[in-house]
Amino acid sequence: MNSRQLQYTVVLAEVCSFSQAAQKFKISQPAFSKQIIALENELRIKLFDRTTTPLSLTIAGEVFVEKAKKILFEEETLLKTMEQYKSGEFGKLVIGISPVRSLCIMPQIVSQIKDTFPNLNIVLKEHSLAELRNGLFEGSYDFAIINLPVDEKSFEVIPLKPDAFVLAVPNKLLHLIDKNPDCENFTEVDLSDCKKLPFVVLGKSQEMRKIFDSLCAKAKIEPNIFVEVTGVTTAREMVKAGVAATIIPKQFLLNEAENKNITLLELKQSKHTRRPAIVLRRGQYISKYAEFAIELLKNK
Repeated sequence: MNSRQLQYTVVLAEVCSFSQAAQKFKISQPAFSKQIIALENELRIKLFDRTTTPLSLTIAGEVFVEKAKKILFEEETLLKTMEQYKSGEFGKLVIGISPVRSLCIMPQIVSQIKDTFPNLNIVLKEHSLAELRNGLFEGSYDFAIINLPVDEKSFEVIPLKPDAFVLAVPNKLLHLIDKNPDCENFTEVDLSDCKKLPFVVLGKSQEMRKIFDSLCAKAKIEPNIFVEVTGVTTAREMVKAGVAATIIPKQFLLNEAENKNITLLELKQSKHTRRPAIVLRRGQYISKYAEFAIELLKNK
């Protein structure tokens, strides 16, 4: 028994004529009759009483047609639903991303995705770098955004724009930077001139702290660590409050650039300290909405 036989039976019950039913499906009457007979033989019961004029359903046939209509309706509904998922009208998009990067870039990206796929369920799994790498191996995401390098034999890699790190300094602390030219073009700094500057930093196990320590090592300075915090958001707020300076991704402070109390300075040690990329397992299925999200991120 198959969907075609169910369709044939329902239509035959409606028109009560083999010839008319066959015409509706644009096949010969013998071919149509053969399908109905095959179905009855499989079920071992007659669905139609051929002794009446016009053709009529048996009692078993009435029950069969009623159930067949429900099955065909459910099948049609299922196919339409799958088509909606295929087109991206409905579905689920799971993105692995670090909390900081998520805060920097995802609000605008999510808004754009929702404009195109309003019924899409978007899940941002905000994890640490180690958790993101494990999640990729386990297939937990449609894709993840992590920092290179990764094993490109196992993963497909789509590079994104490098992260630019800047020194965010409360204006009232600028005088603590050595060789601070008193001019409006003060846009770049050497960390070796920042020995007196108090810093707010993250915990030693966190990636951004490791970047901070690496940059200080390049500059050959022992930084004046004024306070240690857990989250980048807290570090940013410390800078806004004038407590201390911090090294932070420029993307994270774009909206703060207009804050008259903060100065953002490029670092001579390194303008780009991380190379983020969209990463997914090779051969992994990519939905239309995942493709759309990837294109948005590539062009950001």
